[in-house]
Amino acid sequence: MWHEKFTNKHGETKYRYYEKYKDPLTNKWRRVSVVLNKNGKQSQKEAQKRLNERIDEKLNNKTPTTLKSLTFHAACDEWFENYKLTSGSKQSTIRAKTYRLAHIKERINEDILVDKMNAQVIQNYINTSMKENNIKHITIKVNVSLIKSVLKFAQKRYNISDISYIDNVSLPKKAVTREEIKAKRENYLEMNEVHKLIDELNHKASTSNKGYIKRSYMMTAYITEFQVLNGLRIGELLALQPENIDFKNKKIEIDGTIAWITKDGVRGFKDTTKTEASYRTISITTRSCEILRKVMLENKKSTKWDSNFKERNFIFTNSKGSPMPLSSINANIKNAAKNVGIEKDISTHTMRHSHISLLSQLGVSLRAIMDRVGHKDYKTTLQIYSHVTEQMDKDMMSKLENIN
Repeated sequence: MWHEKFTNKHGETKYRYYEKYKDPLTNKWRRVSVVLNKNGKQSQKEAQKRLNERIDEKLNNKTPTTLKSLTFHAACDEWFENYKLTSGSKQSTIRAKTYRLAHIKERINEDILVDKMNAQVIQNYINTSMKENNIKHITIKVNVSLIKSVLKFAQKRYNISDISYIDNVSLPKKAVTREEIKAKRENYLEMNEVHKLIDELNHKASTSNKGYIKRSYMMTAYITEFQVLNGLRIGELLALQPENIDFKNKKIEIDGTIAWITKDGVRGFKDTTKTEASYRTISITTRSCEILRKVMLENKKSTKWDSNFKERNFIFTNSKGSPMPLSSINANIKNAAKNVGIEKDISTHTMRHSHISLLSQLGVSLRAIMDRVGHKDYKTTLQIYSHVTEQMDKDMMSKLENIN
């Protein structure tokens, strides 16, 4: 131990005592210091005691220097950079994570250190989000899972001793209404409803004076029919390109989906399929081939005669040559459905379910339906399949009762 005498800013004489110690992590010599008012034997003894305590504190503190100042927000950023490099996720998934992290960071104080996080902080996030009417229950549930991923990542990277508190948060269960259950089970159209919908979409196309609106309704009519006939997810359908079509053998290769990202003012780019099971080749009907030919012909006309149309090698496009915006398709469908008296809350996904319903009524096996629509989990297919076959059983019994 050694010391130096100095005068502080108030003109008072003070003594600063020093002691050295070797940092076992770096093998370098470091020092600690304390300031006392005197330099007698008693003061030196007190100084040595305090210096030893500080050295013990330094040696026993295994917390990395970076962790001492690492906020939860910064941990989110580190996790995300690692996720982008290692997850192998699609661009659309990474984009969704960007929005989710932003939602989380908006509702958790930016100054909270990651090693000071606790169950109450996460619970406050849940409770605050639950009070916001525009946030779905499933969104909060997925975001809480994301918070846990960030904390587990930080635990491994910085050797945080305990994050077991993440299992102590409570996510309130959302009561499902009878109407919601019914709407989910009946989220498909009968063929007579499909025909009404398509006729109304074509009617709107034929009576519109504006070219881009006319094309929007016409394309929505083709998309609706093609989905009902083939069961593609809307993203898969919009990602179809001429090279995916085999007219000779009446097959299409489903090898991607649309990522709704914008680059250089252009929106919508082809990304990989949702899951491995989604990558598939399916047979299509003669009518489906006819729809594809008609749409591709419309695109050729637009390329030649419309200066606003830029050929991007997609099939189901808007007036600018980009994939039809999902919001436009759904708005057109809902508007047409309302006009023809279809009271169900329908969307493009309803058309995919309608295809499953149609196959169920035709007696196609559950396994064959799953392969055709690219379902990895049988539960989704079975939910629709079971409801349709249940209705078929009722129809069967009704017919049997009428036999004399």
